[in-house]
This record gives sequence, C-alpha cells and structure tokens, in this order.
Amino acid sequence: MNKESVLIYPYDSHFTPLLRDKGFVDHYSDIQLSSLPGWGLCGKDASYADGGGFLGITVNQEFEQILGGIDTVIFAEADNSYTLEKNIYPKLLSAIEAGKNIITLVPLNEKLEEVQEKCGKKGSYFINYGDNHLGHADFLNDLVFGQKEIIDCTTPILAVVGIAENTHKFQLQLDLKSTFENMGYKVSVVGSRSYCEFLGFHSFPGFMKELISESDKILCYNRYIKQIESTEEPDLIIVAVPGGFMRYNNKITNGFGITAYEIFQAVVPDAVVVSLFHEKYTAEYLDGIINSIKYKFGLDIDALNITNRQIDWVEMTNSKPSSVNTLTLNQDFMQKSIEECSVVSSVPVFNVLDKGDTAKIADLIVDKLSEAEMAVNF
Repeated sequence: MNKESVLIYPYDSHFTPLLRDKGFVDHYSDIQLSSLPGWGLCGKDASYADGGGFLGITVNQEFEQILGGIDTVIFAEADNSYTLEKNIYPKLLSAIEAGKNIITLVPLNEKLEEVQEKCGKKGSYFINYGDNHLGHADFLNDLVFGQKEIIDCTTPILAVVGIAENTHKFQLQLDLKSTFENMGYKVSVVGSRSYCEFLGFHSFPGFMKELISESDKILCYNRYIKQIESTEEPDLIIVAVPGGFMRYNNKITNGFGITAYEIFQAVVPDAVVVSLFHEKYTAEYLDGIINSIKYKFGLDIDALNITNRQIDWVEMTNSKPSSVNTLTLNQDFMQKSIEECSVVSSVPVFNVLDKGDTAKIADLIVDKLSEAEMAVNF
C-alpha cells in the first residue's frame, strides 16, 4: 500500500509532538509544513517550534506552491492565534479545488457540510477529527435506575497532569504510550485533545464540556474509562488531563483546576506524572506544588517533567495577558537546569525532550506498579 505525502497547515509548536511520534511520521512518505509568516517559523527547521532535537523538516510559507506535490492536507490546531474564516477556510477551499484529500483537526462548525459536499464532488476523501461528539447519554442510561456510585477500575492508571497548557503534556502522552508498547505492554490512552482518534487512541470526551451537572460529568467519565477497560483489556490506562490544575491569577484561571478535580473523582490513578514550566525552583516551591496536588486531589506525584518553556514574567507583569506567555530555552541549558532541580526535588525530575528521559519515567512507573498487589500484568 502506497504511503501518502502530506502537508500540515498551519504549523507551530502545537503540532510538533506529532512530528516526534514515530507512528505518525512512518505513516507518510513525505511531510511538508506551512506556517503563517508572522509566527517566526518559516525557513527554519520544525524543531525551532518547541526547542527540541533537530527534525530535518523545513517550515515553508508558500502553501500554494507546496500543494501541487502532495496528496493530503492536514488542517491543524495551533498555539498561535488564527481564525477559521481568514486563515483556514481559504486554504481549505484551495486544497479541495486542487483535488487533495482533506483531514481536519480543527472544528469546522457550520462549514462542515459544505466541505463534505465539495470534497465529494472532487472525488477526494474528507475526514473530520475536529468535532468530538461523544455525548453523555449512553453513559448515563443506568443512572435512571439510581445507580450513582463510582465503579472501581482494576487496571493500573497513569495520570499525566500539567500546571497549565503548553507544558508538553501531549508529548508525554505520545512518548509514554510508545515506550510502554515497546516494552511489550498493551496500553489504552485517553488523551488531552479532541482529535486523538486521528492517532489511534481515545480523545478527551466531548461530554466533559456539555451543559450537564458536574456530578454527571464525573459519573460519565468513570463509565468511559470502565468501558475502555472492559472492551480493550489493557495492561495500563494513561489518562491525560487537559488544561492546568491551578489558577495563576484572576485573568489566567486555567479553568480553576475543575476538570482535574472531576477526573480524579471519577478515577483514582496509581501513578502520576506532573509537567511544569521551567523556573529556578527551590525545595520549598516544589514541595508546595507536590502538597497542593496531594491535598486537592489526594494524589502523590511519582515524577516531574520540567519543560523548556519559561513564563515571560516581564510580559505577564506589564501587559497582563489573558494567557500564559512563555520563552523557549535551549536543551543545553535545560540539561544543567534539570540537574540543579533534581538536587532540591523530593521526586525524580525529567525533561521529556531529552532523549532517554521518557524511558526512565516508564521504568520508574513499571517498578512502582510491579510492587502493587493490583498490578497483575506488571
């Protein structure tokens, strides 16, 4: 079966974890990237987006010029700001007119039916992963009979949590899944994004954003995990939490950590990896984070992942933005910083972009679960 060539647009750091995933890269014969000119990536290697290891794919600005030589266009989400009407839809129409296959990882909303119709007329395929329609109804059927209890999972659960967005949680999910599978374990994953089916695992369920009671969301999520456990019979379930587990200030609330609270009411993880921004951490500060998670969610942290992103405190103080602005640090600096952080941390510290660190985290988790009575397969 011939592999397709693919163009990803608009490219930035949001998509980089997929380029570092062997399963994704091996699926295509050729990968091209196109970014918006104001994002500072055009002409650079794709690795410039996240500051990690060299990827060998140059980011291009000329969408139309690349279009002629590829089979499929993936319209992706991005960390930088863009709009569907101005930045996505015109390029989407160009790709359809050129007879290209279309994969969307962004919600198309009212444009969905129009795109389906246009692709059908051109004879190209269209797959939309941007709209997660997993509703609550099926999971709440048994609640009609008053069954509102939480059902325990017997499969070990590993939780991936971040202090905020853009702390490499998605990179952790992909790397840990791949690492555990290479070790011979069967792994089920509930990711933190809405299009994870594109990568062959489960998305963060749409019912968590529905207008239903918070208690019903907890019960739905519990049944969702139980359904995965019973149908897939994995050795390990990785559960990733979108957003952050605490607010920064009155403007940047990270959802007040409500989603994390609901998930950890629905399931009790057996191991936890927490991802943080880079800072010059002290023992007292890290202990504060560890205790915050312990007393808010009843969880003990097994490993910390320190990203190569540091909050731009000057920008945050002067401009008071509504989202966290960060600076990207190089890997040489990070290696030294991780060593210094390890000295003051009471739990092991890693950097997922450092080659070999994901395997170390996986070994740590396996060792812990192997000692637990419930870890039959470990």
